[in-house]
Amino acid sequence: MKRTALAAIGVAASVASASATDLDVLYAASNLMAPVHIKLAEHFQATHPGVRVNLEPALEYTDALAVTLRQSLIGQTQDAGYFGTSDVCVLAGRGIAQPLDDRIAKDPDWASLGLPDSALEFTKCAGKTYGIPYSASFMVVIFNDKLVAEAGGDPNHLPKTWPEILALAKKIEAASGGIAFNYDGSSSWSFMSLVQSEGGKILTDDGKDIAFESPEGLNALQHLADIGAVRHHADMSKAQARQAFAAGTLGILVDSSSGLSSYKKAAAGHFEVGVVPLPVTENGRLPSSGMAGVLLTSDSKRADLAWDYVKYASSPDGQTLLGKLTGFVPFNRISIESPDKLGSYYAENPELGVAVKALKVAGPWLSFPGPNGLKIHTTIKRYMQKVYIGAVDPTVALNDMAKNTRALLKERDVGRAP
Repeated sequence: MKRTALAAIGVAASVASASATDLDVLYAASNLMAPVHIKLAEHFQATHPGVRVNLEPALEYTDALAVTLRQSLIGQTQDAGYFGTSDVCVLAGRGIAQPLDDRIAKDPDWASLGLPDSALEFTKCAGKTYGIPYSASFMVVIFNDKLVAEAGGDPNHLPKTWPEILALAKKIEAASGGIAFNYDGSSSWSFMSLVQSEGGKILTDDGKDIAFESPEGLNALQHLADIGAVRHHADMSKAQARQAFAAGTLGILVDSSSGLSSYKKAAAGHFEVGVVPLPVTENGRLPSSGMAGVLLTSDSKRADLAWDYVKYASSPDGQTLLGKLTGFVPFNRISIESPDKLGSYYAENPELGVAVKALKVAGPWLSFPGPNGLKIHTTIKRYMQKVYIGAVDPTVALNDMAKNTRALLKERDVGRAP
């Protein structure tokens, strides 16, 4: 059995034995996804006698990518992995992810699986499919309804525009502040969400240059600056903001919809959680964060097993499990619409269904081309933090961010990067 630097979780089952066939599965977002994959693996072992699923967790999307890139150098990748959709083409470009078009075309169950063809656009690289979409999340605005009411707001009519949201945040008195924004989204996702929600673009159509040095890019950073000003520019890390909201000491949190189920559980008996979509202009889109199942092994037998695993995870039953245990949005239309799966569940928990509606304005979660993608994400996050704490004006930050990003993109053309 292959191992990474991360601790492996072997899912116990009566069929597991020394002679079992191992299937190694890496998955990101382990803080949310561990219960889901444990149940998926248990079902898979029950329906595939003689197979033992070994789960290997990674906390962040970038962690899963880094582990796989390292292990690929010594030929020890897992059989399948769940990566951020923006990282699928990175793996494809390095010959690590296996193309799936032939499998999709020949699989007799595919047409009835419930995944719309449009979902595969999120995992296409150079015209080929390299991942099976599994989960989506969108930036949303999350409210502590108790603190909203205490501030004179109406939890039944929450604000949906930036001016209204900020006006309410200024009135909320809470130990951790009236509002916080997660600027530390994986792979520049938070920044991309703000820019694209304004109708802007991250990259030019040919993907060779940035396009966020624009009025929309400036608006994005101005929203961030305005939120920081309400906080009197007091910083708060992603983990701190999430903990504060769950504890009831933060009024409004602008963050990923993936944690909504966790917030509801933490708030139970203390306060109600309200949710509205991230404000989007008429021409705006929202990049879909989330994961896709990717086949990594080139061994035909193990690849067949890995295909069965990722296919089940994206089936109506697998996607229903995802929707009920996390705040991630499934891609499977049967799962979302069937009353006996998630249809009734979302009707009874409308705040969890807010992100599902964002699928209508969903756009791709892009990756920056070339070898410096991670450096670019770090650069963008650094400038977002400076704007958030009031250290740099949005105009200056956008100019410097654009200049530094372009420099990192050009390094691929002069041979200075591997």
